Amino acid sequence: MTDVVGPYELAQLIGRGGMGEVWLAHDSRNDREVAIKLLARQALTDPELAERFRRECKLAGQIRHSHILPVWDYSVDGRPYIVMPYIEDGTDLATILKKGPIEPERAVNIVRQVASALDAAHRKGLRHRDVKPSNVMVEPDGDDEQVLLFDWGIAQPIDTSGAPPVTRLDQLVGTPAYIAPERLGDRITPDHRADVYSLAVVLYECLAGGKPFDGEDMAILTAQVLRDPPPLPDHLPAALRDVVAKGLAKDPEKRWQTAGEMAAAARAALARSVTPPAGVPQPVRTPPPTPPVNTPAAPVVAVPANGPRIAATGFGGAAVAFALFLTGVVDAGAFWLLLPLLAAGGALVGFGLWGPRRAAVRPGDPTLDPGGFPKPGP
Repeated sequence: MTDVVGPYELAQLIGRGGMGEVWLAHDSRNDREVAIKLLARQALTDPELAERFRRECKLAGQIRHSHILPVWDYSVDGRPYIVMPYIEDGTDLATILKKGPIEPERAVNIVRQVASALDAAHRKGLRHRDVKPSNVMVEPDGDDEQVLLFDWGIAQPIDTSGAPPVTRLDQLVGTPAYIAPERLGDRITPDHRADVYSLAVVLYECLAGGKPFDGEDMAILTAQVLRDPPPLPDHLPAALRDVVAKGLAKDPEKRWQTAGEMAAAARAALARSVTPPAGVPQPVRTPPPTPPVNTPAAPVVAVPANGPRIAATGFGGAAVAFALFLTGVVDAGAFWLLLPLLAAGGALVGFGLWGPRRAAVRPGDPTLDPGGFPKPGP
């Protein structure tokens, strides 16, 4: 017996995720194949959530853009669902990235198209809130690729009223590895620039083959607020690495202000890094002169600094403050007072345990080399 949801006959399971399942289905009203996303039944038990879902799906369905997979239909009755066109020969970006990083030119081309879609949505007053590779569809288009951004079911209208955002871990909407830092506190009201941060994470992942922060959800969320991402590989153009770093700025004011602005900067960075054509003389690099051979001085055994261990204890103190905030033990006001205190306290503990740095040891120095002390007399 064929499963039926509204006028849609479910044919084949395409994928399953945290928000529900995606099926290939037949639309009996319009005699066409569609992709239908079935949300978990408990997803919209809250009447306020159900109303927001209805409002946002309606708004998403009104956006017409070449890089947005449109919402054709939706429902909150019974089991909620969203209906979209079925892209037969498309592959989501997450599947592509399972094979590793992609060429910078391809990465920038994909991000450029997603940025165009986001800017169109932002102009309509809608932000996506879950920009990630699995929500980016890539399909062949001749010698190029057509990119579509989809899954607008959890999108949220941009709020300029100053209302506080969600701050509890179990209320966060989105995927931790792509959530902008300002969405985790109440000092700044998130706006469209949170999507710009998420898109910068996608670009980072395309270039590096991995996300800036990974692991357990709590560790990722803590890192989004407190840590800088690891640098991109050195073989990438420095200007392109700078573009990604600005997109991942913790402060929205220091970030690219629109997705299109970031994409344009990435394209310009690639253009500046193109190898000059054949026939253009290249500078000749002469090797540095060989230093004269001298009698080596007495060896010095350098002892590593204790800075990393001190920083680790400071980070541990900050993580404790962050955990207290997310679990509701302290409110936002107390969190911002507690965060520097615990971070500084942790660093002081590390400093007290290890000190800043041991002095270098020179063999034969009777004050530092244990083997250099004179033996006791008879």
